[in-house]
Amino acid sequence: MKLISSTLSVYILSALFSIGLSQTVTDALRYSTLIPGGTARAIGAGSSFGAMGGDFGVLTINPAGLGDYRSSEIVFSLSFNSGNTASQLLSSTAQETNHTTQPNIENLGLVFHHSPVTGPLVTSNIAIGLQQYNSFNQNFAFNGQTQGSITERFLDLAGGFYPEEFDQFEAGLAWESGAIFDLDNDGIYESDFIDSDFVNKSQEVNRSGQINELVIAWGGKFVNNLNFGVSVGIPFVSFEEEKTYFENDPADAIPFFENLSFTERLSTSGSGINFKAGLGYTIKRVIRLGIAYQSPSFIKLDDNFDTRLQYTFTDTADPETIESVSPDGRFDYRLRTPARITGSIGSLLDFGDVKGFLNVDGQYVNYGANKFNLTAFSDAPGEQAFQDALNAEISEELQSVININIGTEIVYKKMRVRGGVGLLANPNQVNTTDESRKIYSGGIGYRGERFFIDGSYQRRSTTENYIPYTILNTDRLQNVSNNSQVSKFTITVGYKI
Repeated sequence: MKLISSTLSVYILSALFSIGLSQTVTDALRYSTLIPGGTARAIGAGSSFGAMGGDFGVLTINPAGLGDYRSSEIVFSLSFNSGNTASQLLSSTAQETNHTTQPNIENLGLVFHHSPVTGPLVTSNIAIGLQQYNSFNQNFAFNGQTQGSITERFLDLAGGFYPEEFDQFEAGLAWESGAIFDLDNDGIYESDFIDSDFVNKSQEVNRSGQINELVIAWGGKFVNNLNFGVSVGIPFVSFEEEKTYFENDPADAIPFFENLSFTERLSTSGSGINFKAGLGYTIKRVIRLGIAYQSPSFIKLDDNFDTRLQYTFTDTADPETIESVSPDGRFDYRLRTPARITGSIGSLLDFGDVKGFLNVDGQYVNYGANKFNLTAFSDAPGEQAFQDALNAEISEELQSVININIGTEIVYKKMRVRGGVGLLANPNQVNTTDESRKIYSGGIGYRGERFFIDGSYQRRSTTENYIPYTILNTDRLQNVSNNSQVSKFTITVGYKI
């Protein structure tokens, strides 16, 4: 067998292996795409609150808004997420799958208000609490008949290696179960498939998890109508994914092959740190301006994963099934997400008994600035080469975007009505399909002397591409189009102390 060089072989193996179980461009996007939320008031107003203040939800956008609090406060928010995803494999029929509905603690916060007697500060407020940015809850499935088999991936991973050198999570399982073999004992591996075979394939994908952030903030208002605020955030990341991929041959068109199933399980957890700083300024008590900077989040992540492959074939008269199971895998690494700059402009509305506001936020994010550090806890050969290649791929595939959020609130006596829209631009500059997110929201609220309650509804529409397995021949990739609709109901209750 002619073997490729050890450095290059490790790099190719890592590059292919990473798509299935390790770090990818998709992972960088998952942990750096943040959807501001917090309270039902902020969510109902389109998560557009950067120039406003006096609500705990503003801390996800601009901590300067904390300076507008005139009393101490305790606040709690509970949300319920539901939705569905329609998945279509190439030109096959789309399949719709409902997401699992589950409750989430959207936020929990305390604000301590202080009004200095002397000096330039009108207010000096401290806040501490927990905010949720993202929910990863999603279930989807697809099925169809196309040319190609996942065994092409196993053959790519095996090429250039002896069987005892195969990785323990994919190529090794394929060899042990008979999905790939060396028929002539010549070092060239084969499978039961040829390129022209049409294969029935399907997959079920179940995802869960979220990004929560513990925030500690200070914000104050000065006598010249200038607000200033800073905060420290400690994000907590959790993500779980289980994928089960199937192939079968009910028409018995492919000699020897009967069916296969390949299951991948991944659990990721981690935490990090970031900080925010913001300014706010009010012009003649009508026009409000805001600008905020959020630093990159520096996150340590831990991956735990395993795989299972079951292969059924007919070598004699009766089918034979062989199952192979991987060991438990673990990998620790770091991720630096991009910084963000948010500019806001708002207007306070006053029509006598009817009051309110209109606010517009524009946020700049360079998703290409995501950087993985895969060598922080590992000195494995090829890790540095793969890290450099992955970060270069992120820079090439992802781009800078400006996300827009527009929101309004109308006040009549003790009642509030809110609405808003968010447009999250496509961060992928290589993929020409529309992967943008559109977010629509609305809500109502009641404000008493001390007690208040708010409710909001948010609907997110997302279109994205998914590839169930990657191979070196990109012309034979199996592309799945996922169209998701996600609904979130949020209830916030609070009490002014």
